[in-house]
Amino acid sequence: MFTLPNIYKSKHARYFILVPIVLLAFGLYFSTHVVLDSSLAGGVSIVLQTSSSVNQQQLAQEISTKLHVPNPSIQSSPGGLQITFAINDSIARAEQDIVDLYSYSQNYSSSQVNVTTTRIALNSSPNNATLQAQLSAALKEENLSMSGMIASLSGELSTLSPFIGNVALNTSLPPSAMTALAQSSYAKAGSVYQNQTLAAVRDIIPFTTYSYQQLTPTLGNYFLGQLEFVILVAFIIISIVVFFIFRSFGPAFAVVFGAANDMVFAIGAMGLFGIPLGIASIGGLLMLIGYAIDTDLLNAVRILKRHEGSPEDRAFASMKTGLTMTTAAIVSFGVLFVVSLYAYVPTYYEISGVVLFGLIGDIFTTWFGNASIVLFFKKRKDRV
Repeated sequence: MFTLPNIYKSKHARYFILVPIVLLAFGLYFSTHVVLDSSLAGGVSIVLQTSSSVNQQQLAQEISTKLHVPNPSIQSSPGGLQITFAINDSIARAEQDIVDLYSYSQNYSSSQVNVTTTRIALNSSPNNATLQAQLSAALKEENLSMSGMIASLSGELSTLSPFIGNVALNTSLPPSAMTALAQSSYAKAGSVYQNQTLAAVRDIIPFTTYSYQQLTPTLGNYFLGQLEFVILVAFIIISIVVFFIFRSFGPAFAVVFGAANDMVFAIGAMGLFGIPLGIASIGGLLMLIGYAIDTDLLNAVRILKRHEGSPEDRAFASMKTGLTMTTAAIVSFGVLFVVSLYAYVPTYYEISGVVLFGLIGDIFTTWFGNASIVLFFKKRKDRV
Protein backbone atom coordinates (compact mmCIF):
# COMPACT_ATOMS: atom_id res chain seq x y z
CA MET A 1 0.00 0.00 0.00
CA PHE A 2 1.38 3.39 -1.04
CA THR A 3 1.88 5.91 1.75
CA LEU A 4 2.79 9.55 1.41
CA PRO A 5 6.17 10.54 2.86
CA ASN A 6 6.22 13.01 5.73
CA ILE A 7 7.20 16.22 3.96
CA TYR A 8 8.07 17.93 7.24
CA LYS A 9 11.00 15.56 7.77
CA SER A 10 12.56 16.68 4.50
CA LYS A 11 15.82 18.57 4.71
CA HIS A 12 14.24 21.21 2.47
CA ALA A 13 11.26 21.78 4.80
CA ARG A 14 12.60 25.16 5.89
CA TYR A 15 12.05 26.45 2.34
CA PHE A 16 8.31 25.67 2.44
CA ILE A 17 7.63 29.16 3.77
CA LEU A 18 8.53 30.51 0.33
CA VAL A 19 5.32 29.02 -1.12
CA PRO A 20 2.85 31.27 0.77
CA ILE A 21 5.17 34.22 0.19
CA VAL A 22 4.86 33.63 -3.56
CA LEU A 23 1.08 33.38 -3.17
CA LEU A 24 1.10 36.63 -1.21
CA ALA A 25 3.04 38.36 -3.99
CA PHE A 26 0.57 36.97 -6.54
CA GLY A 27 -2.38 38.24 -4.51
CA LEU A 28 -0.91 41.69 -3.97
CA TYR A 29 -0.12 42.12 -7.66
CA PHE A 30 -3.46 41.00 -9.08
CA SER A 31 -5.48 42.67 -6.31
CA THR A 32 -4.83 45.95 -8.15
CA HIS A 33 -6.96 44.55 -11.00
CA VAL A 34 -10.04 44.00 -8.83
CA VAL A 35 -13.03 46.13 -9.76
CA LEU A 36 -15.89 47.10 -7.46
CA ASP A 37 -19.34 46.05 -8.54
CA SER A 38 -22.30 48.40 -8.34
CA SER A 39 -23.07 47.34 -4.74
CA LEU A 40 -19.91 49.18 -3.61
CA ALA A 41 -18.83 51.52 -6.39
CA GLY A 42 -22.29 52.88 -7.02
CA GLY A 43 -24.09 52.89 -10.33
CA VAL A 44 -26.55 50.68 -12.15
CA SER A 45 -25.79 47.08 -13.06
CA ILE A 46 -28.21 45.09 -15.22
CA VAL A 47 -27.62 41.42 -16.01
CA LEU A 48 -29.73 40.20 -18.92
CA GLN A 49 -30.39 36.75 -20.28
CA THR A 50 -30.91 37.09 -24.02
CA SER A 51 -30.71 34.87 -27.06
CA SER A 52 -30.02 37.78 -29.42
CA SER A 53 -26.59 38.29 -30.93
CA VAL A 54 -25.00 41.48 -29.67
CA ASN A 55 -22.49 43.94 -31.06
CA GLN A 56 -21.17 45.27 -27.77
CA GLN A 57 -19.77 48.51 -29.18
CA GLN A 58 -22.99 49.35 -31.01
CA LEU A 59 -25.07 48.38 -27.96
CA ALA A 60 -22.97 50.67 -25.75
CA GLN A 61 -23.53 53.58 -28.15
CA GLU A 62 -27.29 53.01 -28.28
CA ILE A 63 -27.58 52.77 -24.49
CA SER A 64 -25.48 55.91 -24.05
CA THR A 65 -27.73 57.82 -26.48
CA LYS A 66 -31.04 56.53 -25.19
CA LEU A 67 -30.30 56.73 -21.45
CA HIS A 68 -27.98 59.77 -21.63
CA VAL A 69 -25.19 58.01 -19.72
CA PRO A 70 -21.48 58.30 -20.61
CA ASN A 71 -19.37 55.23 -21.41
CA PRO A 72 -21.62 52.34 -20.39
CA SER A 73 -19.75 49.06 -19.86
CA ILE A 74 -20.97 46.00 -21.77
CA GLN A 75 -19.58 42.61 -20.79
CA SER A 76 -20.46 39.09 -21.76
CA SER A 77 -21.09 37.24 -18.53
CA PRO A 78 -21.82 33.57 -17.94
CA GLY A 79 -25.46 33.07 -18.78
CA GLY A 80 -26.09 36.53 -20.16
CA LEU A 81 -24.95 40.09 -20.69
CA GLN A 82 -23.94 42.61 -18.03
CA ILE A 83 -24.56 46.33 -18.59
CA THR A 84 -23.05 48.78 -16.11
CA PHE A 85 -23.22 52.56 -16.12
CA ALA A 86 -23.16 55.52 -13.75
CA ILE A 87 -26.36 56.25 -11.90
CA ASN A 88 -28.52 59.18 -12.91
CA ASP A 89 -27.12 62.49 -11.61
CA SER A 90 -30.47 63.55 -10.16
CA ILE A 91 -30.76 60.33 -8.14
CA ALA A 92 -27.21 60.75 -6.84
CA ARG A 93 -27.73 64.42 -5.88
CA ALA A 94 -31.02 63.59 -4.19
CA GLU A 95 -29.30 61.05 -1.99
CA GLN A 96 -26.87 63.70 -0.80
CA ASP A 97 -29.83 65.95 -0.01
CA ILE A 98 -31.29 63.15 2.14
CA VAL A 99 -27.98 62.72 3.96
CA ASP A 100 -27.95 66.47 4.68
CA LEU A 101 -31.57 66.29 5.81
CA TYR A 102 -30.77 63.55 8.34
CA SER A 103 -27.83 65.58 9.65
CA TYR A 104 -29.98 68.69 10.13
CA SER A 105 -32.69 66.55 11.75
CA GLN A 106 -30.23 65.25 14.34
CA ASN A 107 -29.03 68.78 15.04
CA TYR A 108 -32.62 69.94 15.41
CA SER A 109 -33.37 67.21 17.96
CA SER A 110 -30.26 68.11 19.97
CA SER A 111 -31.17 71.80 19.85
CA GLN A 112 -34.68 71.05 21.12
CA VAL A 113 -33.24 69.16 24.08
CA ASN A 114 -30.94 72.10 24.85
CA VAL A 115 -33.80 74.58 24.60
CA THR A 116 -35.99 72.52 26.94
CA THR A 117 -33.30 71.94 29.58
CA THR A 118 -32.22 75.60 29.50
CA ARG A 119 -35.80 76.85 29.94
CA ILE A 120 -36.28 74.55 32.91
CA ALA A 121 -33.10 75.95 34.45
CA LEU A 122 -34.31 79.50 33.77
CA ASN A 123 -37.49 78.85 35.71
CA SER A 124 -35.31 78.61 38.81
CA SER A 125 -32.95 81.45 37.84
CA PRO A 126 -34.86 83.77 35.44
CA ASN A 127 -32.22 86.51 35.59
CA ASN A 128 -29.22 84.26 34.93
CA ALA A 129 -27.39 85.90 32.02
CA THR A 130 -25.44 82.75 31.16
CA LEU A 131 -28.60 80.66 30.85
CA GLN A 132 -30.27 83.37 28.77
CA ALA A 133 -27.31 83.37 26.38
CA GLN A 134 -27.45 79.58 26.18
CA LEU A 135 -31.15 79.67 25.41
CA SER A 136 -30.60 82.25 22.68
CA ALA A 137 -27.87 80.11 21.11
CA ALA A 138 -29.99 76.96 21.33
CA LEU A 139 -32.99 78.69 19.71
CA LYS A 140 -30.76 80.03 16.95
CA GLU A 141 -29.35 76.52 16.31
CA GLU A 142 -32.88 75.10 16.29
CA ASN A 143 -34.01 77.63 13.67
CA LEU A 144 -30.91 77.05 11.54
CA SER A 145 -31.44 73.29 11.65
CA MET A 146 -35.08 73.63 10.64
CA SER A 147 -34.10 75.95 7.78
CA GLY A 148 -31.49 73.41 6.69
CA MET A 149 -34.06 70.59 6.72
CA ILE A 150 -36.47 72.64 4.60
CA ALA A 151 -33.72 73.57 2.12
CA SER A 152 -32.49 69.98 1.85
CA LEU A 153 -35.96 68.54 1.36
CA SER A 154 -36.86 71.26 -1.14
CA GLY A 155 -33.66 70.55 -3.05
CA GLU A 156 -34.38 66.82 -3.13
CA LEU A 157 -37.95 67.24 -4.34
CA SER A 158 -36.80 69.68 -7.03
CA THR A 159 -34.01 67.34 -8.16
CA LEU A 160 -36.37 64.35 -8.37
CA SER A 161 -39.12 66.24 -10.19
CA PRO A 162 -38.33 64.56 -13.57
CA PHE A 163 -39.36 61.26 -11.94
CA ILE A 164 -42.04 62.19 -9.38
CA GLY A 165 -43.38 65.45 -10.77
CA ASN A 166 -43.68 68.70 -8.83
CA VAL A 167 -44.41 68.04 -5.16
CA ALA A 168 -45.60 70.96 -3.02
CA LEU A 169 -43.64 71.29 0.20
CA ASN A 170 -45.48 72.24 3.38
CA THR A 171 -42.79 74.01 5.42
CA SER A 172 -44.81 73.56 8.62
CA LEU A 173 -44.31 69.79 8.59
CA PRO A 174 -42.64 68.34 11.68
CA PRO A 175 -39.13 66.84 11.20
CA SER A 176 -40.41 63.24 11.27
CA ALA A 177 -42.87 63.99 8.44
CA MET A 178 -40.10 65.66 6.43
CA THR A 179 -37.82 62.64 6.66
CA ALA A 180 -40.73 60.34 5.78
CA LEU A 181 -41.53 62.47 2.71
CA ALA A 182 -37.87 62.46 1.69
CA GLN A 183 -37.66 58.67 1.94
CA SER A 184 -40.90 57.97 0.08
CA SER A 185 -40.01 60.44 -2.70
CA TYR A 186 -36.57 58.91 -3.15
CA ALA A 187 -38.00 55.37 -3.25
CA LYS A 188 -40.64 56.38 -5.81
CA ALA A 189 -38.08 58.13 -8.00
CA GLY A 190 -35.81 55.06 -7.88
CA SER A 191 -38.68 52.80 -8.94
CA VAL A 192 -39.64 55.09 -11.82
CA TYR A 193 -36.02 55.35 -12.94
CA GLN A 194 -35.65 51.56 -12.88
CA ASN A 195 -38.77 51.07 -15.00
CA GLN A 196 -37.66 53.72 -17.48
CA THR A 197 -34.18 52.19 -17.72
CA LEU A 198 -35.44 48.64 -18.28
CA ALA A 199 -37.97 49.84 -20.86
CA ALA A 200 -35.23 51.69 -22.75
CA VAL A 201 -32.91 48.67 -22.68
CA ARG A 202 -35.74 46.38 -23.83
CA ASP A 203 -36.31 48.65 -26.83
CA ILE A 204 -32.68 48.11 -27.80
CA ILE A 205 -32.25 44.41 -27.03
CA PRO A 206 -34.95 41.89 -26.07
CA PHE A 207 -34.33 39.83 -22.94
CA THR A 208 -36.14 37.15 -20.98
CA THR A 209 -34.97 37.59 -17.39
CA TYR A 210 -32.86 40.19 -15.66
CA SER A 211 -31.35 41.30 -12.38
CA TYR A 212 -31.16 45.01 -11.55
CA GLN A 213 -28.90 46.64 -8.97
CA GLN A 214 -28.79 50.35 -8.23
CA LEU A 215 -26.62 52.11 -5.68
CA THR A 216 -25.45 55.69 -5.36
CA PRO A 217 -21.73 56.39 -4.79
CA THR A 218 -22.35 57.87 -1.33
CA LEU A 219 -24.02 54.72 -0.04
CA GLY A 220 -21.47 52.53 -1.82
CA ASN A 221 -18.59 54.30 -0.08
CA TYR A 222 -20.37 53.91 3.24
CA PHE A 223 -20.84 50.16 2.70
CA LEU A 224 -17.19 49.77 1.67
CA GLY A 225 -15.99 51.60 4.77
CA GLN A 226 -18.21 49.50 7.02
CA LEU A 227 -17.06 46.25 5.42
CA GLU A 228 -13.41 47.20 5.78
CA PHE A 229 -14.08 47.94 9.45
CA VAL A 230 -15.77 44.55 9.94
CA ILE A 231 -12.81 42.69 8.44
CA LEU A 232 -10.35 44.67 10.57
CA VAL A 233 -12.32 43.93 13.74
CA ALA A 234 -12.52 40.25 12.77
CA PHE A 235 -8.74 40.01 12.54
CA ILE A 236 -8.26 41.85 15.83
CA ILE A 237 -10.65 39.50 17.63
CA ILE A 238 -8.99 36.46 16.03
CA SER A 239 -5.55 37.67 17.16
CA ILE A 240 -6.76 38.16 20.74
CA VAL A 241 -8.45 34.75 20.91
CA VAL A 242 -5.48 32.87 19.43
CA PHE A 243 -3.05 34.66 21.73
CA PHE A 244 -5.27 33.74 24.68
CA ILE A 245 -5.20 30.07 23.62
CA PHE A 246 -1.43 29.76 23.13
CA ARG A 247 -0.16 32.60 25.35
CA SER A 248 2.49 33.37 22.74
CA PHE A 249 2.95 35.66 19.75
CA GLY A 250 4.49 32.97 17.51
CA PRO A 251 1.38 30.77 17.00
CA ALA A 252 -0.87 33.84 16.99
CA PHE A 253 1.19 35.35 14.17
CA ALA A 254 1.12 32.05 12.23
CA VAL A 255 -2.67 31.76 12.44
CA VAL A 256 -3.35 35.40 11.52
CA PHE A 257 -0.76 35.27 8.72
CA GLY A 258 -2.46 32.19 7.28
CA ALA A 259 -5.93 33.77 7.27
CA ALA A 260 -4.67 37.07 5.86
CA ASN A 261 -2.64 35.32 3.16
CA ASP A 262 -5.66 33.27 2.08
CA MET A 263 -7.74 36.43 1.80
CA VAL A 264 -5.10 38.30 -0.21
CA PHE A 265 -4.68 35.33 -2.55
CA ALA A 266 -8.44 35.10 -3.04
CA ILE A 267 -8.63 38.82 -3.86
CA GLY A 268 -5.77 38.38 -6.35
CA ALA A 269 -7.65 35.50 -8.00
CA MET A 270 -10.70 37.77 -8.22
CA GLY A 271 -8.60 40.33 -10.07
CA LEU A 272 -7.17 37.67 -12.41
CA PHE A 273 -10.48 35.99 -13.27
CA GLY A 274 -12.67 39.09 -13.27
CA ILE A 275 -14.79 38.38 -10.19
CA PRO A 276 -16.01 41.79 -8.94
CA LEU A 277 -15.68 42.87 -5.34
CA GLY A 278 -19.07 43.54 -3.85
CA ILE A 279 -21.13 42.89 -0.77
CA ALA A 280 -21.60 39.24 -1.79
CA SER A 281 -17.88 38.61 -2.34
CA ILE A 282 -17.07 40.36 0.95
CA GLY A 283 -19.35 37.79 2.58
CA GLY A 284 -17.30 35.09 0.85
CA LEU A 285 -14.10 36.61 2.25
CA LEU A 286 -15.53 36.50 5.76
CA MET A 287 -16.47 32.84 5.26
CA LEU A 288 -12.96 32.20 4.00
CA ILE A 289 -11.47 33.67 7.18
CA GLY A 290 -13.47 31.11 9.15
CA TYR A 291 -12.22 28.21 7.03
CA ALA A 292 -8.63 29.43 7.22
CA ILE A 293 -8.71 29.84 11.01
CA ASP A 294 -10.18 26.34 11.32
CA THR A 295 -7.27 24.62 9.55
CA ASP A 296 -4.63 26.89 11.07
CA LEU A 297 -5.87 26.21 14.60
CA LEU A 298 -6.11 22.49 13.89
CA ASN A 299 -2.45 22.49 12.90
CA ALA A 300 -1.23 24.69 15.76
CA VAL A 301 -3.14 22.81 18.47
CA ARG A 302 -1.86 19.41 17.34
CA ILE A 303 1.74 20.53 17.13
CA LEU A 304 1.85 22.55 20.34
CA LYS A 305 -0.75 20.99 22.63
CA ARG A 306 -0.29 17.28 21.96
CA HIS A 307 2.72 15.12 22.76
CA GLU A 308 2.42 11.84 20.86
CA GLY A 309 5.21 11.35 18.30
CA SER A 310 7.48 14.09 17.05
CA PRO A 311 6.25 17.59 16.10
CA GLU A 312 6.81 16.66 12.44
CA ASP A 313 4.60 13.57 12.81
CA ARG A 314 1.85 15.61 14.44
CA ALA A 315 2.09 18.25 11.70
CA PHE A 316 1.80 15.55 9.03
CA ALA A 317 -1.20 13.96 10.76
CA SER A 318 -2.97 17.29 11.01
CA MET A 319 -2.20 17.94 7.33
CA LYS A 320 -3.99 14.73 6.31
CA THR A 321 -7.02 15.66 8.40
CA GLY A 322 -7.00 19.25 7.17
CA LEU A 323 -6.69 18.25 3.52
CA THR A 324 -9.73 16.02 3.89
CA MET A 325 -11.74 18.91 5.35
CA THR A 326 -10.56 21.41 2.74
CA THR A 327 -11.09 19.02 -0.19
CA ALA A 328 -14.69 18.42 0.89
CA ALA A 329 -15.26 22.19 1.05
CA ILE A 330 -13.57 22.73 -2.34
CA VAL A 331 -15.86 20.13 -3.94
CA SER A 332 -18.96 21.74 -2.40
CA PHE A 333 -18.08 25.27 -3.42
CA GLY A 334 -16.80 24.04 -6.79
CA VAL A 335 -20.23 22.59 -7.57
CA LEU A 336 -21.90 25.82 -6.46
CA PHE A 337 -19.46 27.84 -8.58
CA VAL A 338 -20.16 25.78 -11.72
CA VAL A 339 -23.93 25.92 -11.22
CA SER A 340 -23.93 29.66 -10.56
CA LEU A 341 -21.57 30.17 -13.51
CA TYR A 342 -23.93 28.31 -15.82
CA ALA A 343 -27.14 29.91 -14.55
CA TYR A 344 -25.34 33.15 -13.68
CA VAL A 345 -26.63 33.86 -10.23
CA PRO A 346 -24.32 36.81 -9.35
CA THR A 347 -24.50 36.46 -5.56
CA TYR A 348 -23.64 32.74 -5.53
CA TYR A 349 -21.09 33.23 -8.29
CA GLU A 350 -19.17 35.85 -6.27
CA ILE A 351 -19.37 34.01 -2.94
CA SER A 352 -18.44 30.58 -4.29
CA GLY A 353 -15.66 31.97 -6.50
CA VAL A 354 -14.01 33.81 -3.60
CA VAL A 355 -14.22 30.86 -1.21
CA LEU A 356 -13.15 28.33 -3.84
CA PHE A 357 -9.96 30.16 -4.83
CA GLY A 358 -9.27 31.02 -1.20
CA LEU A 359 -9.50 27.37 -0.16
CA ILE A 360 -7.10 26.36 -2.91
CA GLY A 361 -4.66 28.96 -1.59
CA ASP A 362 -5.32 27.77 1.97
CA ILE A 363 -3.89 24.34 1.15
CA PHE A 364 -0.51 25.86 0.35
CA THR A 365 -0.63 28.62 2.96
CA THR A 366 -1.54 26.34 5.87
CA TRP A 367 0.54 23.24 5.15
CA PHE A 368 3.61 24.98 3.77
CA GLY A 369 3.53 28.33 5.56
CA ASN A 370 1.58 28.06 8.80
CA ALA A 371 2.94 24.59 9.61
CA SER A 372 6.53 25.70 8.97
CA ILE A 373 6.16 28.72 11.27
CA VAL A 374 4.58 26.69 14.08
CA LEU A 375 7.22 23.94 13.78
CA PHE A 376 9.98 26.52 13.91
CA PHE A 377 8.41 28.05 17.01
CA LYS A 378 8.00 24.59 18.62
CA LYS A 379 11.64 23.58 18.01
CA ARG A 380 12.92 26.90 19.28
CA LYS A 381 10.78 26.61 22.41
CA ASP A 382 12.00 23.06 23.05
CA ARG A 383 15.64 24.16 22.79
CA VAL A 384 15.01 26.84 25.38
